[in-house]
Amino acid sequence: MLTLQLTATDLSRTVLRSEPAVLLELGAAGQRLFEAAPEHLTVWRARTRAALRPEMRPYLDLCRLPWWFPDFLTPPSLGSDLPAALDEVLATPTATLAAELRPRIAAGDLPARVGALASGETAARQRLSAAMRAFHQVAVAPYQDTITAAVHGDRAVRAHTMVDAGIDRVLRDLSPYLFWKPYGERYELSYECGFANGVTLAPAGRGVTLVPSYLLPRPCVLDDPAGPMVLAYPIRPTRRALVSSRTLADLMGRTRAAVLGAIADGPSTSQVARTVGISLASASQHATILRSAGLVTTRRAGPAVRHTLTPLGEHLLRAGRPG
Repeated sequence: MLTLQLTATDLSRTVLRSEPAVLLELGAAGQRLFEAAPEHLTVWRARTRAALRPEMRPYLDLCRLPWWFPDFLTPPSLGSDLPAALDEVLATPTATLAAELRPRIAAGDLPARVGALASGETAARQRLSAAMRAFHQVAVAPYQDTITAAVHGDRAVRAHTMVDAGIDRVLRDLSPYLFWKPYGERYELSYECGFANGVTLAPAGRGVTLVPSYLLPRPCVLDDPAGPMVLAYPIRPTRRALVSSRTLADLMGRTRAAVLGAIADGPSTSQVARTVGISLASASQHATILRSAGLVTTRRAGPAVRHTLTPLGEHLLRAGRPG
């Protein structure tokens, strides 16, 4: 059991991330390939395994252990932009690579060919970056709209719970894998952890960043002493299979499909524009067309205009996939 000991200050500084963390989802995808897949990931796993290529091996070598994953592959920023995140991985100090990888190589947990990366060789770093990019193209990118919409939906549920019942209820109901216990002015959030039994961590006033993940098989803690403690947790599984939304993009156009996927938790037009990476005017135009088609509704909330999916829009988003 790994336990987080939280204070009232930690709770007051607890925040919920709004976007998927690209390298967290990528690492979870890699680990999912080496274990039994739940029902909603069966099709995804089969298609991803069929698309694997030899150049992805430098990354997949590091994903084989169900109870361990290198910290340097999930930098503390947990960004959503893949090129920027890969730059962070490339910049990992050689001492960090050696400290994380050499003990696993010596124990036989990792193949000897990982030794070049553990030594910080430039060519090995470049091969790892290329492998991560290639694996992302087959394991995450085709499913990004679905993953993002699911994470937005989970965040919307947590946000409503926060308003209606407070942070205590949010943490109590966060995940079936997590156990929440208040002890007066001290609080504990625990989960079963195969490689850190009996370990206790304390943010000590730094707070906690909650990161919802679609592909993560189990909770994990990322502890950067210079920032908040990160608790990543798997969102509740859906009955619907994770499959590519490429058909929806073909039907509506990639940008409009992305706008539809971004409208899942009542975002404003400017938030949609930032999420999709388009101008405010373009986001407004796409939202207007989607509203005219009966896929979204729009309402004014103070100075902002907010959008939500209609039942038809939600159905189209989830059903717009290959058969």
